[in-house]
Amino acid sequence: MASQQSQQSIEQAELEAKRTAHVEQLSNWLTQNSAIYNIFLSGVKQTSVVAGTVVSRLTLTPTHLNSKGGLHGAVSAAFIDFTTGLAIASWDLREKTGASVDMHISYLSSSAGAGDVVEIVATAEKVGGSMAFVTILIQKVEVVDGEEKKTIVTKGHHTKFVRQSGGKPKENGETKV
Repeated sequence: MASQQSQQSIEQAELEAKRTAHVEQLSNWLTQNSAIYNIFLSGVKQTSVVAGTVVSRLTLTPTHLNSKGGLHGAVSAAFIDFTTGLAIASWDLREKTGASVDMHISYLSSSAGAGDVVEIVATAEKVGGSMAFVTILIQKVEVVDGEEKKTIVTKGHHTKFVRQSGGKPKENGETKV
């Protein structure tokens, strides 16, 4: 029983390493092959990748800001489009993450400015055969008295059409039978 659990733990660790490498590879490809992603997201780093959820961090520069010095709404939309695709890819290791159908964005704070670190948490709530539904939080991260304090800057919901031609959809890295 213990050796079976050990084998399962090893297999799970291998799958998570494969998932992380897949998401990082897709992130790199997207920033290299899309001018807008290259401008806004070339410095993004994934800090956590699990099935359906990707956490990324980025230090804001003047390029990310509006005329008042806060995170620009259009940049937030680009962050959402980019990272929700990564969350969908992390769900089942797909390479194509679909086309946007609907994006809803709530701008809650203008507190994030140049030099601030933002954390972007994208969670695929459901990835079906045709549609994917992803929620997202963009939070300003500050260290106060040695502890991280996070302030929500933007909340979003993104729906994408994800039907792939040929083959059956995968679920968490495993092809459905």
